[in-house]
Amino acid sequence: MTVATLAKLLLVPLAVWLASLAARKWGHSVSGYLGGFPLIGGPITLFLAIDLGPAFAAGSALVTLAVVAGQAAHLTTFSRAGRAWGPIPGLLSGWTAFVVAAAAISMLPLGPGLALLLAAGGLLLAAKVLPRPKGTVALPSIPPVELWLRLGAALLLAAAILLGASTLGPVVSGILLSMPVTGSIMPPFTLALYGEDALARLLRGFVTGLTGFSAFFAVVALALVPLGIAATFALATLAALIAVTFASRRDEASRRD
Repeated sequence: MTVATLAKLLLVPLAVWLASLAARKWGHSVSGYLGGFPLIGGPITLFLAIDLGPAFAAGSALVTLAVVAGQAAHLTTFSRAGRAWGPIPGLLSGWTAFVVAAAAISMLPLGPGLALLLAAGGLLLAAKVLPRPKGTVALPSIPPVELWLRLGAALLLAAAILLGASTLGPVVSGILLSMPVTGSIMPPFTLALYGEDALARLLRGFVTGLTGFSAFFAVVALALVPLGIAATFALATLAALIAVTFASRRDEASRRD
């Protein structure tokens, strides 16, 4: 493994670590925003574009965008099953929902319009059916075991994609980029340590963060080949920030109604 590859791999868990520190300071909703934001998928896709070319990365981003619907299915299924049966059965149920959705989506003749429709439809449905928080809860402490799980999962995913992308191809890479990594670590800990109201804040925060995730990958899928790497990733980051800002304000306004 070269020094450059190692540096790329370490940048991904570094981003997750910084997001975790921010979540400790600003609460469960912000933790969800950052968990859904493309802190893992964004850097990995940039490295794919540099190493394997814009066309490969754009094709992967298109699949990643569509499979956001699978992430939404994971979140809503975990919410229901986790509340009813506990964190571990909830996690297994959520992963089953994601795998079924991702497998179905991978067989579709995806284009930008269909991918965006799937992502938006999944997030709108999740926003509609996920419970709303009712009271105030303590700030997340993020125990060391959870933080190390987050960092380890991010590093393993980055290694699998960056080292195997040329073999896996853009479709499998795109699905891996949309895997609910932080969505599989944060919700079980939150439910077990802080209860159902904290979980509601976290999961609705994830939906907001995934709005930015979707905007990011929509721009990458559409613009990477014609505009090039630097301009596309700058525009994608801006689009993600705007989308999260708009979605978070709308969610806050809906809570006050």
